[in-house]
Amino acid sequence: MPARYMHSRTHFFDDYDPIAILKPADLKKKSFTGTKVTFTVGPACQDVAKMTELLLAGATSARIDLTWGPVEFHDKSLHNLMTAMKDARRLCSVVLDTLGREIFVKRPFKIDDAGWPYHDHPITVRTGQKITLTSKEVPCTDTVFPLNYKAFPLECQVGDLVNVSRYLTTGAEEGALFFKVVEVTDTDVVCEALTDAVLDGLLTVFHIERNEIGPISNKLTTMEVLSESDMAAIKHLGSKFDIDYVAVSYTRDKDDMDTVRKFLDGVGMTNTRIMAKVETKVALMSFKGTLNKADAIMMSRGILGMDCPAEKMALIQKNLISWCNLLGKPVIVTRVVDTMVSTP
Repeated sequence: MPARYMHSRTHFFDDYDPIAILKPADLKKKSFTGTKVTFTVGPACQDVAKMTELLLAGATSARIDLTWGPVEFHDKSLHNLMTAMKDARRLCSVVLDTLGREIFVKRPFKIDDAGWPYHDHPITVRTGQKITLTSKEVPCTDTVFPLNYKAFPLECQVGDLVNVSRYLTTGAEEGALFFKVVEVTDTDVVCEALTDAVLDGLLTVFHIERNEIGPISNKLTTMEVLSESDMAAIKHLGSKFDIDYVAVSYTRDKDDMDTVRKFLDGVGMTNTRIMAKVETKVALMSFKGTLNKADAIMMSRGILGMDCPAEKMALIQKNLISWCNLLGKPVIVTRVVDTMVSTP
């Protein structure tokens, strides 16, 4: 059995009486409840005191988001987490969440005193306004958004729906903008805004699948499963800290799992497990193959909810979780609080 499968922790009940399962968990005891709580480390919870408070409140997993923020910030976050675990006398797993195939708008940013990037120029867009998404190397303006994905215009067709929003919005806030494609050239995609929005922070782009049922027609064919920044950050952080999981953003199929496993083994991270993120219809169509290869699953409700009909989401969630339970694979459901309230 590979060494990376030898770190599982046993869960147990104090009483063999099944009714004991219904009793509230006692956080003072040295055992974890079956359901874990994952928190994302950002400026609001990076210091040791705040992390200690989170661990004592029941958090058992820390997510480091490589999509946004320099590696130096994440290095400090993990260093503080190690100290917090000693202070709280609690164990906490570490999940590195990759950038992967994320499409984003390239625009300049600044770094605050805490080492966190920010933009000081929000972009206001009104319904009916025309915006150009371009693959050309041009400055970002209020009407022209240069993208990191050069082949994006080749995958778009007139009538497609595109979402441009602040990273980690749910699709219903003021920071989320929906476009309809009205013109496509070799380098540009001209879109018409269907909603009003104030765009701030890291702006990500999601091309909503045009076929509700049937073959996938806008698969991201030329983007690698791990970006150059992902590989550099994983190698750096993995050389200094114990990384329990690498969450693979925009997983397409089982081949992605093989690619990531080969990379991790090549940099000496043989004990690090792989968590496949299910975010698109592409991932749904090849889910069973991916599940067999992955060590865990992360279901991204916010993005998947844009690619699938809203009325189908509850059934999709239940189905995926059931398959994970059947095979004994851990499964994380993201955006549990906000999307269940604002965009269920």
